[in-house]
Amino acid sequence: MFYTEEFISHLKMNQYSYSTLKAYRKDLGHLEAHLTCCGIKDAMNISKPTVLDYLKMLNGKAHPTKTYCNQITRIIKYFRYLEEEGIIFLSPLRDYSIPRYQTNNYPVIGKAEMKRILWLTNTVEPLCIKRKAIIELAYSSALRPREVYELKIPDIDFKQGLIFIEQSKNKKDRVVPVGMKALAWIKKYLQEVRPRYIKDKSHSYLFINHKTGERLTVCGVRWAIQETLRRSRIKPIKPYSLRVTSATHLLLNGMNIVYISRLLGHSSIKTTRGYLHIDLKQLKKEINAKHPRMRMEKHLKNKESNHEI
Repeated sequence: MFYTEEFISHLKMNQYSYSTLKAYRKDLGHLEAHLTCCGIKDAMNISKPTVLDYLKMLNGKAHPTKTYCNQITRIIKYFRYLEEEGIIFLSPLRDYSIPRYQTNNYPVIGKAEMKRILWLTNTVEPLCIKRKAIIELAYSSALRPREVYELKIPDIDFKQGLIFIEQSKNKKDRVVPVGMKALAWIKKYLQEVRPRYIKDKSHSYLFINHKTGERLTVCGVRWAIQETLRRSRIKPIKPYSLRVTSATHLLLNGMNIVYISRLLGHSSIKTTRGYLHIDLKQLKKEINAKHPRMRMEKHLKNKESNHEI
């Protein structure tokens, strides 16, 4: 007996989403089928070498992918559950380190390019104001696209400069700051644009579809950003890149990674590290400018120069 359904019920109690539960059931089903083929019919008989062989077979590529790393994470949580419930004595993956994967799905936008996007975005037409507000908000508070289209007007504190993110990824709430520029564009959108297109005044979603009056979808956010950049003759970007870019720019400007992690809503700083894509030339430049040892050397050189004079 592998106790898969008991584990899934445990996840349900912890309010895991339907799609996440589906992914767990799929991965654990494949694991169970493999173990059965190996003649293992009970969780107590699973050995570490057997699981490691399965993980090697699972990848099949030169470099770990995001999918592969997610599969490992789910299997580790499954064995942790079995250990905590006393079904097995020790998890076969207790000391296993999840490999890191590199992804270019959401590339970081350079500071110069981001400045162009913020300054050159077309805001002549009413719908362009909505799109401008979306871009400013996503970049200001490092929001996921889902957090943008699910944001409600009462969740914005214009006086304090804060927004409340309700039940985001992993059903977690959080409060994050939002910049004055983003708030100004949101106000402009609320005053000049949203009233034109709202048809059902019973909902309070901030960003709405201009045809139906309903809240935007993830496709609507993507289209809004791409269309605005196209009209402004700026190369297209992926909505999630605004979140990754915001986090990376904050790090380059000296913000502590602990605060960045909290802003992003991550439970672990390891997750945050995966977001921070820093160009090596830029990293070298930052080290030369900010590392204490580099500053000491400059100070000593200045003293020697003054002494020679």
